[in-house]
Amino acid sequence: MPPKTGDAMLARLAFAALLLAAAASNALAGQANLGGVSIRLPPPAGFCELSASNDSDKRMITVLGDLLQKSGNKLLAMSADCRQLSDWHTGKRQLLDDYAQYQTAIAGMDKPPSETIAETCNTLREEGNKILANQLPDIKKRVETTLSNIKMNETSFLGVLGENNEACYAGLIQKIHTEANTDKTQITVFAISTVKNRSVFTYRFTVYQNQQTVEATLNKIKIDIAALIAANGGRAPADQGNTGNSLPSSRK
Repeated sequence: MPPKTGDAMLARLAFAALLLAAAASNALAGQANLGGVSIRLPPPAGFCELSASNDSDKRMITVLGDLLQKSGNKLLAMSADCRQLSDWHTGKRQLLDDYAQYQTAIAGMDKPPSETIAETCNTLREEGNKILANQLPDIKKRVETTLSNIKMNETSFLGVLGENNEACYAGLIQKIHTEANTDKTQITVFAISTVKNRSVFTYRFTVYQNQQTVEATLNKIKIDIAALIAANGGRAPADQGNTGNSLPSSRK
């Protein structure tokens, strides 16, 4: 699992999101070995994994993997919208907008999580309560408030977006000036889950379009987690809806 302290946990997860936002492309094999435990890492529906056999992908895998390692995380796999990836490979587009990724904490790779999913969610909520002045349980209002305050190249924590038996879900908003000399607002929804008694962090990245973007991305990553659990011999969660255990928006 991520570190027990809220500050360190949030910093690590947010740092990983920042690195991925800047890079927006890479990936490894769809299977990982965590302390002798083999875990399958299926890409989301409509997504294709990047390959180390492609020179551009390989460069990104190396650069991003090294940066994440310095932050204490290991890159396990990454995929992107298949059409976007194809256009990126042929030079039709400069950046990937919709992509997903798996990570784990290096310190916990060979051991069971130090916290349960519920404990992790509580830690993130407590951290959010330290950052945020007002409780805004509605996700749309939370996003609107954050967007009105966030500045370019800032990242704001959206708090815990949902929780079920399989994962704790939280979000970030980033305003980014890209390498293509364009500005975009990026939504990151991540899930902290336990698979075969090992911690796995799952990320979904997309460009903010409207008030429904965060909830739509949350629903997609819940499907991703259900597929991850099922691919590793577990059952998909019975209730993939928002539990109401949410945090208000924030500005870091």
